[in-house]
Amino acid sequence: MMDTGGLDELDFGTLSTVSVRGTAIEMLTAGSGAPLLFLHGLDGLEGSAGVLRELARHFTVYAPSHPGFGGSERPARLDRVDDLGYFYLDLLTLLALDRPVIAGVSFGAWAAAEMLTKEPGRAAHLVLASPLGLPTANRREQHVADIFMLSRQELGARMQLGDPTPGSDMAVLTRLPEERIRRLMRNDEAASLYGWTPYMANPKLGDRLHRIAPPALILWGSDDAIVSAEYRAAWADAMPQAAVETMPDAGHRLHADQPGAFANRVAQFAAR
Repeated sequence: MMDTGGLDELDFGTLSTVSVRGTAIEMLTAGSGAPLLFLHGLDGLEGSAGVLRELARHFTVYAPSHPGFGGSERPARLDRVDDLGYFYLDLLTLLALDRPVIAGVSFGAWAAAEMLTKEPGRAAHLVLASPLGLPTANRREQHVADIFMLSRQELGARMQLGDPTPGSDMAVLTRLPEERIRRLMRNDEAASLYGWTPYMANPKLGDRLHRIAPPALILWGSDDAIVSAEYRAAWADAMPQAAVETMPDAGHRLHADQPGAFANRVAQFAAR
């Protein structure tokens, strides 16, 4: 069994520490094949364990924990997802990854989009699953559920079909080891820092998405209870160069609801 830093669900890969311009982040490396950078959602690296295992059947997967999430450091200068875009471009340079496939889910999809609005040619293919990042409300309507106002149980039920989001079941949460609870709390704190105001959005992102150059695919879950149809349409309008597809029997965490189907679709798209 490889070293996974006590995260048993990631026992198919190696969890190591990488320093990106002085910031130590944890990163899972697994699989073989063409390189793929995977950027996780609000559920942290451990919340993507199932899909990472599936992706590792097709790719050499590099999956960091965002600065401030899990076991990764976060310097004070990193406090916007716009900053993460530059941070991950530096990570690509550090790892000598030449135009990998980039796949992001939810919050991680937002970070992936920020990367490629800055340097459009740094990826071979881009997959955005349940992306956040565009304005989430107007004066009359909220288009993305306010996750900070929901209880853990309600958030877990709305995030995913089937099994709840890790840490959303309070009975299970109280039985977790202290280190795992600490990781969940860090994930929550980091999500609040990056997404509190404006709520889960960069108001400038929509005017930059046209810059993304590689073939791009936007995936939504058919039963996403976090984002509205109007929000999905806003992404399609802001990024007309992307193909848009809906994955059946999946919620906002479609990578967790359909890990095999998600990985297969990424592999098929990357083979274009």
